[in-house]
Amino acid sequence: MAVVTASMEIRAAPESVWALMCDANRYHEWADPTDHMLCVPSEDVGLDFVYREYGGIPPFKGESEWRVSEFEPIRRQVHVGDIGTMKIDIRIDLQPTSAGTRFTVTVALRPRWFLAPINAILWPLFMRNRSQQSVERTVANVKRIVESPLRA
Repeated sequence: MAVVTASMEIRAAPESVWALMCDANRYHEWADPTDHMLCVPSEDVGLDFVYREYGGIPPFKGESEWRVSEFEPIRRQVHVGDIGTMKIDIRIDLQPTSAGTRFTVTVALRPRWFLAPINAILWPLFMRNRSQQSVERTVANVKRIVESPLRA
């Protein structure tokens, strides 16, 4: 399993960050690998919420389905996705701080057994760096959106 993580202090209350995390129609605005949403149910994001999107980390892009497997309000969400070639767990953690919120995203990638040899080559060559950069851009996007004085 390959894991990347990024964390950043956001000058806003956890409730403000959480509100963005719970608006699935806006995932493409802050989640760097998400190009666009394909199917977002009308119910609120919560445990067992399922949605579909298009995106990925080049050159691996395509449709994926995601399910929220953990949901602790204003604290943690875990989204489990299956992109065909691998399963991905995305963990979002919020921790209140004296200045606002510590926002952390951890991504764990599990390639299918038949792709393990290829992944053993691609991961150290370029996918680790691309994945790390993507999760760092994701965290920075959330900070920018939540701290923006014009946020919706």
